[in-house]
Amino acid sequence: MNTERILKIMKFFSWFAFIGLMIKSGTILVTYLLSISNVDAAKNMYEGLNLYEYLNYSFLNYTIIVFYKIILFAVEAYIAYLIIQLLKKLNLKQPFSIDVHTLMKKISYAIFYLWIIAIVHNTHIQIIGKKHNFEMSLFSSDFVFLSLIIFIFAQIVKRGIEIQSENDLTI
Repeated sequence: MNTERILKIMKFFSWFAFIGLMIKSGTILVTYLLSISNVDAAKNMYEGLNLYEYLNYSFLNYTIIVFYKIILFAVEAYIAYLIIQLLKKLNLKQPFSIDVHTLMKKISYAIFYLWIIAIVHNTHIQIIGKKHNFEMSLFSSDFVFLSLIIFIFAQIVKRGIEIQSENDLTI
């Protein structure tokens, strides 16, 4: 399979992830709004997510936890969008460009922010959940390593841009 075809497939999957994550964020937001008047909605917010115990404990904590989840999925959707933009800007004949470098840095930073939000979310959930023996739905927080890898690739692209511009000057 050639590189262009793989990139087209990746672009399709990026769009698929972007749309799915936006739907997930929106569904949780709508379910949250419904749960204000119907507390049973908190029992199954999305794909079995049950925050009913947290709602009964404290509406404020419940609201904060829901908004953590909305922000987490929205940031993931933003990362998918940045990947779509990266794949759109990527030119295989001249892969080292300022646009590619900038987008890779944005993706790296967004993943790092996602990691921070996930850590704060998980800490909040664990403090309340363990104290009251609630069901805990933790968010994966393995993002820092991925963020670092993408940042390193962004630096490689930056060096490629420098070499490319030096070669253009010598010709």
